Amino acid sequence: MPIPAGIAAFVPGTAVAAGAAVMFAVGSVLQHEAASSSSSPDGLELRRLVTRPKWMVGQGATVVGTLLQVVALALAPVAIVQPVLAGGLVVALGIRSVRDRCLPSRLDGIGAVCTCGGLAVFLVAARPAAGTGDRLPPWLPVVVAVLVAVGLVAVASRSGRGPWGALACGAAAGVAAGVAAVLISAAIKTFGERGPLATLGGSALWAALVVAVIAQLGSQQAYARGALSWSMPALVLLDPLAAVPAARLLTGERLEPGHAFVWVPAAAVAVVGVVLLARTGEGCRRPLRVSTRSQREARGTPD
Repeated sequence: MPIPAGIAAFVPGTAVAAGAAVMFAVGSVLQHEAASSSSSPDGLELRRLVTRPKWMVGQGATVVGTLLQVVALALAPVAIVQPVLAGGLVVALGIRSVRDRCLPSRLDGIGAVCTCGGLAVFLVAARPAAGTGDRLPPWLPVVVAVLVAVGLVAVASRSGRGPWGALACGAAAGVAAGVAAVLISAAIKTFGERGPLATLGGSALWAALVVAVIAQLGSQQAYARGALSWSMPALVLLDPLAAVPAARLLTGERLEPGHAFVWVPAAAVAVVGVVLLARTGEGCRRPLRVSTRSQREARGTPD
């Protein structure tokens, strides 16, 4: 079957974005484990966090994912790349289940199907198109985007531990990550249209670096406040929800309006999937029991 118009031109970028999603998923799981063991009643202790080898490996995976994301943004619009990255939620929760030796619940399965299916239909029906070269963002909207991202993460970081704190920090980090992706896309567009000197002298590149760091700080705060199934769904949901309209306003990217009757419900289904995954919370409802030799001998059962 031929690939629908609007995606056919962006297959390489979509594939690279899928690789970035896997790397972000690995990094999220490892960083969540490190942040969970580096928190105190007063909040996340950054000194303890940066000394954890697990956190360093997770950061390495995140750096690789970020590099792949930059490549993907050079090959495809933000409206394709960010929703594909959201699919990393399913990968992360799958890795989490393996590491915890816990089988996914029925709710997990339904949420994963809704998330992946909704995103797939969204990408087919939305037919995202790249913005034009004359829609490079001026400095004022860039400064406003940075202030919004910093403000949201700062306010959310004052929340306590538990579901609401993790959701708040995850949502703020997601908005910051979405804004950072748009600014990276704008910097890449500036490079292609005007060259390296204009890119280094422009506001988009430096703003993207600032917001990316803020997004990382927000995600660490989210991981430290509770289960990954609380923080990561909010992060991956708000990322594309913030990125798509920001890309429309800042760089002129657009979705196919005539297919809105398809891609709007598809996006809603993906949102429902993320909400279902978030409801799994902490604890294991279906532990994977592995019968070891010592356990069999204790029960008096043969090998």
